[in-house]
Amino acid sequence: MPATQKPMRYGHTEGHTDVCFDDSGSCIVTCGSDGDVRIWEDLDDDDPKSINVGEKAYSCALKSGKLVTAVSNNTIQVHTFPEGVPDGILTRFTTNANHVVFNSDGTKIAAGSGDFLVKVVDVMDCSQQKTFRGHEAPVLSLSFDPKDIFLASASCDGSVRVWQISDQTCAISWPLLQKVNDEINAKSICRLAWQPKSGKLLAVPVEKSVKLYRRETWNNLFDLSDNFISQTLNIVTWSPCGQYLAAGSINGSIIVWNVETKDCMERVKHEKGYAICGLAWHPTCGRIAYTDAEGNLGLLENVCNPNGKISSSKVSSRVEKDYNDLFDGDDTSNAGDFLNDNTVETPSFSKGIINDDEDDDIMLASGRPRQRSHFLEDDENSVDITLLKTGSSLLKEKEEDDQADSIYNLPLVTSQRPLYDGPMPTPRQKPFQSGSTPSHLTHRFMMWNSIGIIRCYNDEQDNAIDVEFHDTSIHHATHLSNTLNYTIADLSHEAILLACESTDELASKLTAYTLVLGIQAKSGS
Repeated sequence: MPATQKPMRYGHTEGHTDVCFDDSGSCIVTCGSDGDVRIWEDLDDDDPKSINVGEKAYSCALKSGKLVTAVSNNTIQVHTFPEGVPDGILTRFTTNANHVVFNSDGTKIAAGSGDFLVKVVDVMDCSQQKTFRGHEAPVLSLSFDPKDIFLASASCDGSVRVWQISDQTCAISWPLLQKVNDEINAKSICRLAWQPKSGKLLAVPVEKSVKLYRRETWNNLFDLSDNFISQTLNIVTWSPCGQYLAAGSINGSIIVWNVETKDCMERVKHEKGYAICGLAWHPTCGRIAYTDAEGNLGLLENVCNPNGKISSSKVSSRVEKDYNDLFDGDDTSNAGDFLNDNTVETPSFSKGIINDDEDDDIMLASGRPRQRSHFLEDDENSVDITLLKTGSSLLKEKEEDDQADSIYNLPLVTSQRPLYDGPMPTPRQKPFQSGSTPSHLTHRFMMWNSIGIIRCYNDEQDNAIDVEFHDTSIHHATHLSNTLNYTIADLSHEAILLACESTDELASKLTAYTLVLGIQAKSGS
């Protein structure tokens, strides 16, 4: 039976969003660019607990009642879980930390930052730290070996490295990724992962496939891919048993493989095609929580579950409670079956709406007790059948709208944005000359160096450029007209250089005035 994809819901503001489960799987924990960590009892939780940890939260990890977050003040913070009480700072970097993870027993954390460093810190004694140096660009992601022997890392320098934790040496390095100068320009965050328990395999998302490397020999045993994948994979995560591997792409595809057979078990598409930036597998059953780059939270159920049973460890009883308030008798017939479907949300009727006392002793002609679903007494406290039919039609309309107006769901994100095709390129910097003041000023310095000063005046009275030399015995001051609106200038003992932007009528222009023993001559444009 294919996985069940629940409608996504708003979790955080737009930006990178991380997700994980607690140890028991009873809560979903997310963090986002709004600086909040939210604790969800379920996807239908209308009032998740919120913990503010900073201006922005880039990554979170949870183990043994310790919630660790990488926040925008360049620190790795600890909070108690689920209370959310601050419990200190584990370590600091000179720039933002991009990823933080726990080891298998929760005694250590590893964090990688934009200053090219990776640190492993003891949770109980933060003075016990190890620093791993070798990456030549910001660190994107980390993963602890389940046996605490190795640590894997991916970086913007294009390499994926495996470190020996004991002596902080690099065991192996693969040039797998595209080289970029900053994590914001990286096409993929490359969230790699070790196979649970044995640590036999290391899974690395590279382009449109997942590469599996054998422990210690570091051979590429095989790759996992599928025609369903059309864009670069962003993240991978293992099932707790180590048999299945899930991956998410930058255009919203989620794929699950059976690693032993290499068969693709599940194919799911994000409803709006946003990049998948967070994946977490439930610790005990077939549920996958995922987040996208717009701050939304989603859930897949019955993942790789052949019998199709609901894998949720917590089944909401709110709807069932409404039914018990309405009818307290057993109904073995087919009449009123729409009330027996516990997956449908119904309008809440007031308690005491049915007069049970008058119905308890009603008998049919056959001598059997009359079922409540067949009979509703027409008195002042009973429910009109027309009301029930109207409620049923409303339910059908709600199902057709994919529960968009569900009373148990927050409104979905309504902003219509283009599909996410990776980070946007950095805007080109406007022309700038060191030693100058802002170009919007009417009186400004175009250049100030060891040779002299170039000033620009642009007001109602004059539009001109003055050049003054520190040593007037070599060159005398010069006054130039600025009819072309020069914006950039430079000055040396040999020449004055002026440049202006293009207009609708004229092309951009570079003018040089050569200087020879106090005499200037316009040499060319």
